[in-house]
Amino acid sequence: MTDTSKKKPLGVLLKENGIITEDHISYALRLQKLTKEKLGEILERMGFVTEFEVVTALACQEAVPYVDTDEIVPRHDVLKLFNKNLCLTNNFLPMGIEEDNIKIAANNPSDPKLHQLIRRQTGRNPVFYIAERNKIINAINTFYYFLEHPVEQLIDREVSVLAKDTEMARNLDNLINHILHLAVKSRATDIHIQSMENSIDISFRVDGVMIPMLVMPVELGRLVTSIKMKAEMDIAEQRLPQDGRFRATILNKTYDFRVSTIVSPHGENVAMRVLPTDSTIMGMQQLGFFDNHIQIIEQLFKEPFGIILLTGPTGSGKTTTLYAGIKCLNLLQKNLITVEDPIEYNIPLIRQTQVNDKAGYTFASAVRYFLRHDPDIILVGEIRDKETATTAFRASTTGHLVLSTLHTNSAIGAIPRLKDLGIHSYLIADSLLGVVSQRLVRKVCNACKEAYVPAHWEKEYLGDPDIKELYRGSGCEACVNTGYLGRTLVYEFLTIDHEVSLLIEKEADLGEILAKTQHKTGSSIFDITVKKVKMGITTTEEALRTLGNTRDTQSNELLSLQTHHSGRECFLGNNQAAL
Repeated sequence: MTDTSKKKPLGVLLKENGIITEDHISYALRLQKLTKEKLGEILERMGFVTEFEVVTALACQEAVPYVDTDEIVPRHDVLKLFNKNLCLTNNFLPMGIEEDNIKIAANNPSDPKLHQLIRRQTGRNPVFYIAERNKIINAINTFYYFLEHPVEQLIDREVSVLAKDTEMARNLDNLINHILHLAVKSRATDIHIQSMENSIDISFRVDGVMIPMLVMPVELGRLVTSIKMKAEMDIAEQRLPQDGRFRATILNKTYDFRVSTIVSPHGENVAMRVLPTDSTIMGMQQLGFFDNHIQIIEQLFKEPFGIILLTGPTGSGKTTTLYAGIKCLNLLQKNLITVEDPIEYNIPLIRQTQVNDKAGYTFASAVRYFLRHDPDIILVGEIRDKETATTAFRASTTGHLVLSTLHTNSAIGAIPRLKDLGIHSYLIADSLLGVVSQRLVRKVCNACKEAYVPAHWEKEYLGDPDIKELYRGSGCEACVNTGYLGRTLVYEFLTIDHEVSLLIEKEADLGEILAKTQHKTGSSIFDITVKKVKMGITTTEEALRTLGNTRDTQSNELLSLQTHHSGRECFLGNNQAAL
């Protein structure tokens, strides 16, 4: 146990680690007098630090290892050693047993009372790991709920009862509730219900990949109608696509479900996006950026004016990265206004607004309004049309820092895409500070991670014939037998310095611009992916699934971009580039 007399106050610890400044501490202490909250809670709530940063700083001070409770599945017999309420009250999660020791994830592992409680309850010596408080609470609620409610069995039982209900006297609320719980348990981001000729098929998208989960008898086709009612759609309309939404509380957390339907030959298909309402901001390191690149990207965010773009496909975490970049700024000294669709992260010190198309409040009109509010930084959720692009670049030329996202397949692809949107080369050269292009790849599950000798094709794809060993997951309960658990970023970026801006202004070949920027950054998205494969973070198969057969995304896409003409949008994918 650490000597508590030698512990540094949390504020001092975070300040020494360069996470916060004296201004943040002073502001938090003033708030503390009003709210009576703990200092760490205020710092987290205001967006000055993430819970992960607090916990890892404490782990270093107390010499206790950190554990991510999202990546573990405790055995049932270990969970049964404790009462759920006891775990919640004392904020700890039993993880496993090794001989006479019991592994415990706790938010305050140095508490001697907790040590005594564990020994008295189990007769074993506790080995503590430190974890985020909110993650521990979520894990306790999740694991103990499914310990008492085996949701897969409950779904089978409910389907059996409903299939026999020929008079349709029983509603489908319980079945829908069980499906939503199974989706949360599986970490699904989307639920897909497909009407087939002889069945109703349900699949989940987990870590970006579709996984078939349930097959139900065709007699339960009214499941679609029940979901439409829940999402306040017109159940009489079965010919046209519809959109709706509903909110539900699952395992003490609130989720928004965005529902969309389309019509197929065998009935309506439903897609439901699963969105937690209390999303937590993550730091650059958590997202998967390497330390040397974090310094470069954070420096971009500290520029006083210009425009920074995040590019990549839908669902690649562009907005999450934007907020990670914002976190490195001193928001006490900045007036930051956003227009988003929707607001994904709630930060008290940021003035956040949401698009309302019916009221005429669009991305473009919002930026014009913002200029009257003396902003330092403007965040535009997405540049999707000429009007938004023009107003965003106009704002960046009048002394404001503009942050936004753009749909292109590479960082270099942002330049022709902006030209397509009507932005002149001289304006791009004058305003563009940098572009970060990113994708998400699945991470190897640490619970079932194993080494293997790579095949010849893997060595060839990775461009290294001397690789002796790589890693993959064998499949276990934690990763639902996929071998993957969670995702990490792979990325590439352009930084626009004076030399590069001159090349853009004189409309030099993209190959020349790319060669100059890659010489400075040193890494393409393929290089980053290969590095993560070799480190055992992801696999060659996942790299191939995400990047395709191309060895270098930027260079191969460049071949397509060179033949690009101004009237055509640049949306050429990796597979097209490879061809």
